[in-house]
Amino acid sequence: MMISLTAMALASAAAPVAPAIDTLPAGGTASTAPYIAAAPLDPPPASDPVPVVDPADVPAATPGPALAADVVPDGLLLRDPWEKPNRAIWDFDIFFEKKLLGPVAHGYQAVAPQPVRNHISNVILNLDEPSTFLNNMAQLKIGRAVKTTVRFVINSTVGIGGLFDMAAKGGLPRRPADFGQTLGRWGAKPGPYAMLPFLGPSNVRDGFGRLVDTFTDPVGFVIGGIFSSPGGAVRFAAAGVNWRQQNDGTMSAIYGASDPYAFARAAYAQQRAAVVQDATGKAEALPDF
Repeated sequence: MMISLTAMALASAAAPVAPAIDTLPAGGTASTAPYIAAAPLDPPPASDPVPVVDPADVPAATPGPALAADVVPDGLLLRDPWEKPNRAIWDFDIFFEKKLLGPVAHGYQAVAPQPVRNHISNVILNLDEPSTFLNNMAQLKIGRAVKTTVRFVINSTVGIGGLFDMAAKGGLPRRPADFGQTLGRWGAKPGPYAMLPFLGPSNVRDGFGRLVDTFTDPVGFVIGGIFSSPGGAVRFAAAGVNWRQQNDGTMSAIYGASDPYAFARAAYAQQRAAVVQDATGKAEALPDF
């Protein structure tokens, strides 16, 4: 669908402990909403006989209503003042996803064995490490910046250009960072929700962050950007197909929701809140989508 739908930016991802969009249930609905206890009813007058109900006449209990797609704890609900144009862009992105990105990703899955896809994914993600390093430095996460540098060096050499994630096997898992997260680290609010053509869910803060990441990406200076060089365009397209082929479950959950647009909006708000919490160190109870 979109080059990144809920992470949903290509250069952004939740922290290892954060609930990620790609863990959404295949059923397409959010977790069961908490029931609200009703106020107790006044007892019937003593003169009124208490009716006797045959258990066989009682209908079977039905599950409670699913949590509405955009009902999330205070502070996680993104304002959507541009909902009408956002939904129009959403429809365009869904059309693109169904007609082009989805079929290409499924064809890629059909012809490339899983090990091959894993190696290609490793290469694509390894190219994001220099940008992650810059954001770790901007967040004053010096320890993470050092580990990111070590990861990039190990995987680019011993890992043969990133084909093998040797750093993760050595105890250095990937910890991505982006400029939207960096802004959140220093207190910037997300601002209104915004759908981006080909890129999917975002908000004002993260959309600006994507621009900064694009123009400051060290790898982009070497191979060129999406509009300025074939290498940049191939990298962008490959990252989109790679994300899509890894997230069939995510797309099934979105398509299965009663309101896919609202469901994706709520999931995006949750995922980005978790990403910022990872940078700030603030713990907050998040819903389980």
